[in-house]
Amino acid sequence: MFNLLKKDLLTLSKNKSEMIELLLTPFLLISILGFALGNLMNNTSSPIETGKIGIVNQQDYEGDLSRLEEDLENENIPEETMKNLLDSSVSIDPINQLKTFLRSDEIKEIMKVKDFDDIKSAEKALENDEIQGIIEIPKEFSYITWRNVLFEDKATTNFDLKVQDKSQFNAIVLESLLNSFVEEYNLQSSIAMTDKEKVNLDNSNKNGKMINIATEDPVNSFQYYTIGMGVFFAFSTGTIIAARSYREKEQHVFARIMLTNTSPNTYLLSKLLSGTILTFLQLGIIFIFSTLIFGTFGGKDVMFWINMMIITFIYSLLIGSITSLLTSLSLRSNSASNVGFFSSFTAALAFLGGSFTPVETFSESIKTIGNWTPNGAVLTSYLQIMLGFDLIEVMPLLIRVIAMMGIFVVIAIYVFPKRRLN
Repeated sequence: MFNLLKKDLLTLSKNKSEMIELLLTPFLLISILGFALGNLMNNTSSPIETGKIGIVNQQDYEGDLSRLEEDLENENIPEETMKNLLDSSVSIDPINQLKTFLRSDEIKEIMKVKDFDDIKSAEKALENDEIQGIIEIPKEFSYITWRNVLFEDKATTNFDLKVQDKSQFNAIVLESLLNSFVEEYNLQSSIAMTDKEKVNLDNSNKNGKMINIATEDPVNSFQYYTIGMGVFFAFSTGTIIAARSYREKEQHVFARIMLTNTSPNTYLLSKLLSGTILTFLQLGIIFIFSTLIFGTFGGKDVMFWINMMIITFIYSLLIGSITSLLTSLSLRSNSASNVGFFSSFTAALAFLGGSFTPVETFSESIKTIGNWTPNGAVLTSYLQIMLGFDLIEVMPLLIRVIAMMGIFVVIAIYVFPKRRLN
């Protein structure tokens, strides 16, 4: 067994093209995507002229909060739980979050905010070049958002952005800022309310449930894409080892191994362990180098790293099981087409799992499907740990991954040919 593992590790380490695919390519994508989406927000020196933006809030905030309280009372939620839910709703109010975002020290250097009582006065200021844009917040904006988070309503709402000229640089910057805020707010609320964290308000259980509010800083672009690219390119480890197994059969290496009285199951187990070990090393290298160069996970405590290692180990076992399954299928069918098909299919898994963009920006159904893909479940688990959730709270997602691993291993053992191969 040890010699088989050593052979796989040494063979892979000597292949430059495969090492580039496993390590250099994901790191380059992390750099490109991280800077493309995070450079504007992280830049502390602003070479552009400071712009001004007006905000017109047409909401009846206190009235909407009272309506939300009535909605919760109608669900017969205990008074203490209801109070906590109302406090949490205030803390995650999107408009308060938006104003805090726009008035942060980094944004103040490129955009100043001015409140207007009505849209007419704001439009007049826009015409007189006193401001470069208007954010108009419609009625019930926060209320609809609260209903979406607490009751999973399907209703949607949007705030309007008006600018003098969309081609102006300040208008482009403002639109980029708002897009970044919306995507991040949707991501954080989606992660916070995934699976167990959702509030149970059905008629069968009137006790309610506390919302877990993240205790860590929001996930930034480098953190998101370090995880996203890591879980995506981990699939390459499985396909590379499985493809190499088929070449071993073609070159009669497999036959020579069998002549040494090595059990077929031992050979299959070696591929599972090779995929597991290489994936764990691959993700570890990506995480460590991303932290050293970009400070991705800098300042995290020991428990954070332990939880990350546990999730990485579970995912590595899953990739190992996929490796063994692809090996069995290719040897059984006497063709490497299965490996090629899976390799092309990983792009769809990357999209559904959210490796390139948060899937909740598309639809609730795609987000649900994404959390049932192996990479999507692991990606969400990583993100929840980064947001301060305990490992026990992400276990439902990890149990899915473990179940998938067991299914793949059983199928791999059943499909693997037990007789001598031609």
